[in-house]
Amino acid sequence: MTAPAVQAPQISPEQAARIRAAYEELGCQLAEAFQALGELMQQMVRALRPALRGLVRLADYRRERLRVMHREYRRRLRHRRRRAR
Repeated sequence: MTAPAVQAPQISPEQAARIRAAYEELGCQLAEAFQALGELMQQMVRALRPALRGLVRLADYRRERLRVMHREYRRRLRHRRRRAR
């Protein structure tokens, strides 16, 4: 048994023109929304950049302190091993 053929709806030229115009308007609205979103993201980056600089400096400071502490620990361990011999 074969499936019945599906009849595609016939669109008049004026309906097609209305659909095309609505599609173009939607595209323009989306472009405006994405432009506004891009501007908002730029403002957020400008606002966060100074705070992030401080966090990066803090992370660098902590990394340096950890490296110094580790080197000091290894040095003490090496001297302790020498004294134990």
